[in-house]
Amino acid sequence: MNELTYRLLAAVSDDLGDDLYGWHTGIAYRTHESEDQVEGRVLGYVRRLLTADLIGLGSIEADEQGRGVWTNWRGSVDELLSRAAARYGRSDTVWNLYATSTERGHRMFDSEAARREAAGVDPWEHGGQVFRDIWDADGNVIEPHGDDIVV
Repeated sequence: MNELTYRLLAAVSDDLGDDLYGWHTGIAYRTHESEDQVEGRVLGYVRRLLTADLIGLGSIEADEQGRGVWTNWRGSVDELLSRAAARYGRSDTVWNLYATSTERGHRMFDSEAARREAAGVDPWEHGGQVFRDIWDADGNVIEPHGDDIVV
């Protein structure tokens, strides 16, 4: 598993989900890409992670009484990605579009965290900075295939 994949799984490992707005802004800051390029990159990551059953998607939706309740999205990868793309970037703050954990993603993350710990590496050394050290200051990828999802 490469560093980017590990950190994206770490971001959702607390079962609270991770707002894709944070993914977008973090990647835009590091890569210096246009908004459209970053959107394509994020949705590409989401597609690959969904396809591998490493993440799910969810949002807060109004129930019958109008109260916000958590909803885990269901459907095929194409249906989920289409729904995410339709919601992507509709607000300049929180997009109400979250990556969430899956059982398989949890197992993969826990296994990699244990492997790192056994090797004497702090599995949380990134300190929640998901995109730090993936790209250099000029927006170039540091690790070979470092900007891909690699399990």
